[in-house]
Amino acid sequence: MEGEQEPSVAMEVEPEGTREPDGKEPPQGSDEVVDNRSLEEILGSIPPPPPPAMTSEPGAPRLMITHIVNHNFKSYAGEKILGPFHKRFSCIVGPNGSGKSNVIDSLLFVFGYRAQKIRSKKLSVLIHNSDGHQDIPSCSVQVHFQKIIDKEGDDYEVIPDSKFCVSRTAYRDNSSTYCINGKKKTFRDVGLLLRSHGIDLDHNRFLILQVGV
Repeated sequence: MEGEQEPSVAMEVEPEGTREPDGKEPPQGSDEVVDNRSLEEILGSIPPPPPPAMTSEPGAPRLMITHIVNHNFKSYAGEKILGPFHKRFSCIVGPNGSGKSNVIDSLLFVFGYRAQKIRSKKLSVLIHNSDGHQDIPSCSVQVHFQKIIDKEGDDYEVIPDSKFCVSRTAYRDNSSTYCINGKKKTFRDVGLLLRSHGIDLDHNRFLILQVGV
């Protein structure tokens, strides 16, 4: 009848490379695939790894964070300076509830993440609130950068006139403002500045969060 499909016929096809060198068939039911190529041939058939996403020539300038200044941000009452940071690797250590995660949240805040990504329902919740620190009108975070040239070991050379600061302030009405070196700017201005230094806020692979691993 029209529309009916004819029953399919199963065909057994011998997979390539399953016949043993002496002509014997492999044991019935065996899933083993025999590859008669030499080790050099096998290794030569493996494609090379892709190039790194970002590379820099030895001695080329690069950007680093020198320190972070939190002012009434989340668990930090008043002004708290985090740093100076190592040029390559820094650790934030402490017991549970000591505010380690709020260090990352402060970076997310400056880099334009919404309140939900900073574990808050709205921006005003980011403003510190505790006994003796109530009705604070705003909170802010400053991230200080500089360009350096790596030297031997922990040493480095600071590029003249390369230091700059990006900050964001949140208010009780859930609004926020951005600044570059203390001058009010738009988030687009911040994004363009950081992108010029290799930090792309649209593709934020420079931040790896625990929930995203």
